[in-house]
Amino acid sequence: MPMYRLKRRQGFGGSVYILLLAALFMTAGCGGTSYFCDNGKIIQTREQVGGQKVVIDVGDGDIILPRVQAAEGSKYSDGTRTFWFKGDELIIESAGKTPYGRCTLSR
Repeated sequence: MPMYRLKRRQGFGGSVYILLLAALFMTAGCGGTSYFCDNGKIIQTREQVGGQKVVIDVGDGDIILPRVQAAEGSKYSDGTRTFWFKGDELIIESAGKTPYGRCTLSR
């Protein structure tokens, strides 16, 4: 009788292990980078298509921007909004203004 209980526990533990692995694989690649801005906002970013696009969440839905040429760092823009990543900083421009202030990488 004790052997049956032991086997049953191992089976349950194996099921939990498999479920945890499945959850890990399902969320792989979903991680992103967070930036904290002077205005109190938290900006979430994820690179897509080998760095040629970026998905940005500023709290009211995702923005997808194409990469544009930059002398320094990584710059993404649709002509109206620009997100420029330089080292640990993110500069956001919209209509010629910087509404978020200085944004720095969360560590």
